[in-house]
Amino acid sequence: MKKIAAILLSVSMLACSAPPVMAADDSLDIEKVAIATLKNSQDLQTYEKRVEIYKKNYANVTERMNQLRAALVLPSFNYYKNVVTIITTPLEMKNAVDQVSNGQQVATSGVRLKAYQAYQQLLKTKYAMDIKQELMLSLETDYKNAQLELEQGTISSPELRLSEITYLKAQYDYHSAQNSYDSATQSVNQLMGEKLPTRYSTLKDDNIVPAATIKPLEDYISAALGSRVEIINAQNTLDLKKKEYDLGKSEIPTDYDFYVQKQEYAIGSAENDLSLARINVQEDITNFYKNLEAAMKNLEAQKALADQAALNYQAAEAQYKYLQITLVDLDNAKIAKAKADIAYKNAQLDAWLAQITMDSACGIGYQPKAPSSAENFSISPYKSENNPNPIDSRD
Repeated sequence: MKKIAAILLSVSMLACSAPPVMAADDSLDIEKVAIATLKNSQDLQTYEKRVEIYKKNYANVTERMNQLRAALVLPSFNYYKNVVTIITTPLEMKNAVDQVSNGQQVATSGVRLKAYQAYQQLLKTKYAMDIKQELMLSLETDYKNAQLELEQGTISSPELRLSEITYLKAQYDYHSAQNSYDSATQSVNQLMGEKLPTRYSTLKDDNIVPAATIKPLEDYISAALGSRVEIINAQNTLDLKKKEYDLGKSEIPTDYDFYVQKQEYAIGSAENDLSLARINVQEDITNFYKNLEAAMKNLEAQKALADQAALNYQAAEAQYKYLQITLVDLDNAKIAKAKADIAYKNAQLDAWLAQITMDSACGIGYQPKAPSSAENFSISPYKSENNPNPIDSRD
């Protein structure tokens, strides 16, 4: 077992150390990532199969009900019960098909958002790597200049040592940023179904810009109430229950009062489900709105900090030129500016993602619940809630 484990570890290390390979089209953008991720998603492929099974079951049930309709004889015993069953059974199956199809749309929205999140993280690491590389090269120049200044006697040995330490720390930060970028690239490649070592020379970001303002909470809630799948499904189920009730009354049930009580309870339960869905969606959007507001406020704050850091660095350059501050002070201002720039870039991407997430939440949604297995789902073509007895066309 130890030998096998050692072999597996060696293979794993070789895989991780595989040299980078440039993609055939070495540029990448967020929609390219999303499209490839949707195509590669196993969850969506499973959902597609599930939807096809539901549709096939619906077609089979509809065909069976049409055959039974043609076999009905008037007048006959249980004639109205059989008619109601023939009408309502396909409706029940159609409602099931609609719900699983809606779930597929929600799952698709969720996978797309997952791709957006992965590309956002990739951009974050790319921005950080580029800024830290620029900082490292600038501090390297400062360190080399400090060596010359030591020879000229304008700085002390401790100042040179501090300049060296600052440069070495920047070098370490840059290499760490490279590792983060490589990891984020591999995550994107995995989602897309690309080889993990694949690399890209260009990451496009021209369409990843947060809107300057957001809408009032009421606008988002209104949009969500008209679009979310939970509400659509609950409304469709309620409509189905009402239709079954109206059709069932034509059967003239043996115990009419019991039938009315039973069906009204079913309708009341469906109405409660619809009301609860509306409440949950409003709560959901309100929570998303809090996150969106926080992201927008953070964006504003980070922009102000980045602007201030840039001014501080400009001032430090002027002061250093006239020997009013040390090289260490200048490097500190330079590092502070780099950190502020990274924080501002991250805030921009976070605000954009918060806006995109809110848009998804106000549409059909993006958090699918695990649907019941289509293989186990069935509505008997011979029964209905109104008529629990099999249809017999000979009656």
